[in-house]
Amino acid sequence: MGKYVTKNRKEDEKRVVSVRVRRPIFEAFKGASLAAQKYGYSMSLSGVFETALEDAITEFKEISGIDFQDIEKTSLHKEWEKKYEAALKAASTKSQKIDKTKITKKRKGES
Repeated sequence: MGKYVTKNRKEDEKRVVSVRVRRPIFEAFKGASLAAQKYGYSMSLSGVFETALEDAITEFKEISGIDFQDIEKTSLHKEWEKKYEAALKAASTKSQKIDKTKITKKRKGES
């Protein structure tokens, strides 16, 4: 992939989640996050929350043997490919039409 153009992936889509956290825990996190910046680090609530969710999923996988994260990623990948397959075909067809138009104009001496 290029420096500025990246491949979109369904798994990169975000969801807004609202949770209640005990006030002392939240205030401690906020203080630690601000202090971390002074040391050249960063802590984000969304990053911590996402990591905690991944850890919980892994913990359940170890108990049950079911990898829900893999199941969801596979499902999202299939959905994503299906969604953009039509767009890629349309873009390819449009590109071919543009190329044919340029060739026709060159033969006629047009620019």
